[in-house]
Amino acid sequence: KKCEYIITTEVMKEDILEQIAADYLNLCGYFTRANIKYRPSRSDPEWKGREDGVYSDVDVIGLNPLVPPPRRVVAISCKSWQEGFWAQWEIETIADRTRKIGGRERWKTYRELTSPKWARAFRKKVKELTGESSFEHWIVCTRFGDPEHEKAWTRNAEFRKNLTPHLHIVSLDRIFRETVHKIGTTPANSELGRLIQLLKAANPDFVS
Repeated sequence: KKCEYIITTEVMKEDILEQIAADYLNLCGYFTRANIKYRPSRSDPEWKGREDGVYSDVDVIGLNPLVPPPRRVVAISCKSWQEGFWAQWEIETIADRTRKIGGRERWKTYRELTSPKWARAFRKKVKELTGESSFEHWIVCTRFGDPEHEKAWTRNAEFRKNLTPHLHIVSLDRIFRETVHKIGTTPANSELGRLIQLLKAANPDFVS
């Protein structure tokens, strides 16, 4: 039953990185859904109408019933910034709750990780869609700027307490390289796989 919901729901993918992330999960055997709206419940003890009335969204959720938890369910937040994702800088910026980037408090970019009530709403939505309480949370980024600080993010006590202890950062480069090794010459059934096949056909050195 939990699989049927994801399979039969139309996937609406808007951002190119979201499309790539969803296609990558598909290639790994996951059923996916994108752009899932959620927000804190009005019954939440910390509910504030002015702050919590606007929906946020989970970029991509994937379910593979053949994989044991926590990897059975993957919830993805895509960061398609061309300058890349810099974990240590983000952590330091998030720590100052008044710090704004582009006119918005930076912590709100990661509210499922930084706000207990938004984390509760996020976990509830994952459970509603997949039937699973345990899941992995991935930051999928165009480029991982400081991989030497990966553990500062994946072992962050606040993030792990609020949302899940299973945190990962996945770069576009990693997705492409792993996809290259997963596919052969039989036409792939995903846009990402087919694109890589065509690039390999156009230039065999593409994967070198």
